Amino acid sequence: MKKLLISIAALLLCSFAHSQEADNLGSYAEVKLISRLDLNPNYSLGDSEMGFDFGNSLFCTTFEGAASEHFSWFICNHWFSASGFKWPYQNLGRSDETNWLDYCYADFSFGNWTFRLGKDFMATGGFEGDTWDWDAYYSSTSPYYDGLSCYQWGGKIMYALPADMNISLQMTTSPYGLHPFSSGLWAYSAAWDGEIGSNLAFKTSYSAIQYDKGDFDHVFCLGTELYLGDWTLGCDCFNNSGYYDTEEEYRMAKGNTSLIRVQYAPSERFDVQLRAMLVGKDKQGLLSPWQKYAASAQFYPLNDSQDLRLHTSMGYDTLLNSFSLMVGAKYEFSLKLW
Repeated sequence: MKKLLISIAALLLCSFAHSQEADNLGSYAEVKLISRLDLNPNYSLGDSEMGFDFGNSLFCTTFEGAASEHFSWFICNHWFSASGFKWPYQNLGRSDETNWLDYCYADFSFGNWTFRLGKDFMATGGFEGDTWDWDAYYSSTSPYYDGLSCYQWGGKIMYALPADMNISLQMTTSPYGLHPFSSGLWAYSAAWDGEIGSNLAFKTSYSAIQYDKGDFDHVFCLGTELYLGDWTLGCDCFNNSGYYDTEEEYRMAKGNTSLIRVQYAPSERFDVQLRAMLVGKDKQGLLSPWQKYAASAQFYPLNDSQDLRLHTSMGYDTLLNSFSLMVGAKYEFSLKLW
């Protein structure tokens, strides 16, 4: 597989070099520094105790750019999170855990075709997977999103269809493998997304994630969004109800999860959302049904800019039997290099 990826990369680089002779349009490079601080007190009804954590506090950097309309790149480093500082060497050679390098890929585009090589988000899940880490609210995320080591090395082919639709095929290292490539485990994904008219969008995907030789977990997902003026109604449904986490194995649990979202955005500077996560009992009956309910609000105080965001979220988790009330802020600093 490594030889195949190297061969493909060599062919694409040759094509890129040829295209550069004829076209130097679209060249740019930009660095972003993204910081987020959350203060998240919570109360456990079962223990009648108060708790506190820093929610989804983090510090990330991105470096993106293009050398022409045919070649672009994106790199994202996750330096710090509420769980601790991400040292450069921490889990760097692992594919079963996340590390300081989330994205590191190059795109080669020719007409309606785009070829991507490097480390990327697995093409699985619905609209929830489109959320950047620094925009996620853990009071309403799904166990599939939380438990999957979703950034993997591999390749992806994308084709833009007429009428605002796209299809993609992806092959990556498996999140069940200990080390990328050397584990010999792979994940295969196919996705189809697009818009129907001006009021409806959809995103569907199928992933076969290899657990062992000849043994795969199969994940199907369908996401839809309905746009009605200032309102957005969204729903993601997929056949996963979490993970079995024991000393013997860590593996997906077959079941059903639904994510329901209602958003009201009267302006570009303010929006409020209601979210519900509904997890059914797994097929083996080992995991209990689980729900999360959350309300959040976002406000951008700077005129003509969304660099600074103030946000708050309140949620209830039936599994933990606890309430949380989070307040926080996110700031993005951009520097254009050329």
